[in-house]
Amino acid sequence: MTATIEYHYETMGRILSHLISQGLSRVDFENSDAMEIMTERWGSEEEVIKTFFDVLFWMYNEGLIRIGKVQEYDFGYSLSRVQLTSRGIAAIQSKPDDEAFGDTIEKKISDSGKGDLDASIYTKIGSFVGGFAGGFTKSVS
Repeated sequence: MTATIEYHYETMGRILSHLISQGLSRVDFENSDAMEIMTERWGSEEEVIKTFFDVLFWMYNEGLIRIGKVQEYDFGYSLSRVQLTSRGIAAIQSKPDDEAFGDTIEKKISDSGKGDLDASIYTKIGSFVGGFAGGFTKSVS
């Protein structure tokens, strides 16, 4: 079984893949989107939804995405007008030092088609972008 942080990285990679496929269009996320995007799931539906939105909020707090509106419900959230920020775009246009990518994250995802990457690739994407966000924060400080 994978570590929790790896599952969160995979979640981030899958969210980024979804956002990349939408370009700069603003996207709405509901509980049902969590279940659709997260094809490899840990735990109950409630746990998958919680993880999905926890990762989205982390991405927001790190400046990778913007969120227009948040509605909280008993069993989840509705996020309106979610969009990559310039920092998010810089992250996906970066080239990880990993032969599995060959090029940028954006190109790897675009070339693969919707959801055709192995879970380990989504995990590597999330890990790289998470580190990128942390490195960006350090360089700005």
